[in-house]
Amino acid sequence: MNKLFRNTLIILAFSTIVFSLQAQDDATDGHEVSIKIPEVAILDVEPNGGSFTLAPEKPEEAGLALDFTNSKNDDLWLNYSSIVGSNTDPSRTIDVKIEDGGAVPDGLLLKVTAGADNGTGDGVMGSPVGELTLSNTAQKIINGIGSCYTGSPEKNGHQLTYVLELNEAAGSYGKIDFDQSTDIKIVYTITE
Repeated sequence: MNKLFRNTLIILAFSTIVFSLQAQDDATDGHEVSIKIPEVAILDVEPNGGSFTLAPEKPEEAGLALDFTNSKNDDLWLNYSSIVGSNTDPSRTIDVKIEDGGAVPDGLLLKVTAGADNGTGDGVMGSPVGELTLSNTAQKIINGIGSCYTGSPEKNGHQLTYVLELNEAAGSYGKIDFDQSTDIKIVYTITE
């Protein structure tokens, strides 16, 4: 046999052995899966377009004051979804305020209370802080939100109760002016 032919046979045999060792399957195999969890911080007030009117009742007898007893509304619900990270410190909150440029008429107060979460969602729900008197300055209404969801739409999450009251400061009744009837926008913001 010529030397070139014999070397070619050896190389071919060696290549076949290496290829067959590499191509053989065994009892296990694997691959990588990339898992990406999105950051989530969204909220909604339900039902959508939940506008309402608060108005005291006119007195029926001369000498009596406006009656604020029924100047309340509890038809709206605050829903949210949140996924936090290990560096979210300590957790998310929801703030509420009257949109800049809006104001409650003189002599009156607009208050809001968020009820406890009704339990239809899952995760680390936030805790309401209690009744707030609304203004143009943002105030925390829900604290301690972790990774969670409240459920949607209305009758899920936190029920919102609004109350229109006479300001108890002296002389407030004298500041009430029917020309100050107005529409204001209440803004809720979840921290990111």
